[in-house]
Amino acid sequence: MPKKKAVFIGLTGIDYVYYLDAIPRENSKCKTNDYAKYVGGPVANAAITYATLGGDATLVTAFGNSPESRLITEELQAYGVKVMNVSGDDTLPGISTICITGEGKRTIISGQNRYEKIDLSHIDLTQYDFALFDCNQQDVSLPLLKETTCDIVLDAGSYKPNVERFLEKAKIVISSEQFLDAFGRNIFEMPYENIILRAMTRGEKSILTQGGDIFVEHVECVDSLAAGDIFHGAFCYGYYEKELDFEEALRFASEIASESVKYKGPRAWMK
Repeated sequence: MPKKKAVFIGLTGIDYVYYLDAIPRENSKCKTNDYAKYVGGPVANAAITYATLGGDATLVTAFGNSPESRLITEELQAYGVKVMNVSGDDTLPGISTICITGEGKRTIISGQNRYEKIDLSHIDLTQYDFALFDCNQQDVSLPLLKETTCDIVLDAGSYKPNVERFLEKAKIVISSEQFLDAFGRNIFEMPYENIILRAMTRGEKSILTQGGDIFVEHVECVDSLAAGDIFHGAFCYGYYEKELDFEEALRFASEIASESVKYKGPRAWMK
């Protein structure tokens, strides 16, 4: 059987990660020998996960044309992700600084640039079986949302401007428990009849679905960096490529994400 073709649309950047004993106080200086650099962003991490598990993953995103951008492309391609960078600006890609303590707690500063030159004319979404959107980088994702006719899976992490437009077209929505609209409604209470399947992740607590709770194994968390993104990529692989049912795909994704938090960084679990 041919592989399902997946497209991941949204934010890509670089994460500079520092592992510390404690978050620095104001006007203080902190040194560490334990730090790393990774390609980051919700859909980028999801696409890497999907490709690593054996799927056919294409990433549509904007991260400019700079030396840092070329490093992003090389790393993504090394994991088997096909990259469509739709911006030719010399602007830096999004760059995040992430501080992680020994308890796995995080403080994140996320730098996200806007790009003047966006070219979507060569993007053909008719060839894909499903698209995962993260609702970020909306100068790219909103125009492509209009053109998408395949299944849409939504990574609903936080409630962003224009997110209603994504909700109006999504078939599957997996939200965090922080995803609440202006009326305080969670994903199960929002009135979108087009959404066939809904789930809510809650960290180490059980996953909520319309049919009941799904158990999440409790593991010692060393680093939860990108665990949610890994969950979404693994879910897509389980549901579309392995053809598991919704609840089974969520369990599969939970197992992968739980494995990922046992190690430092978002990639060590792959080994």
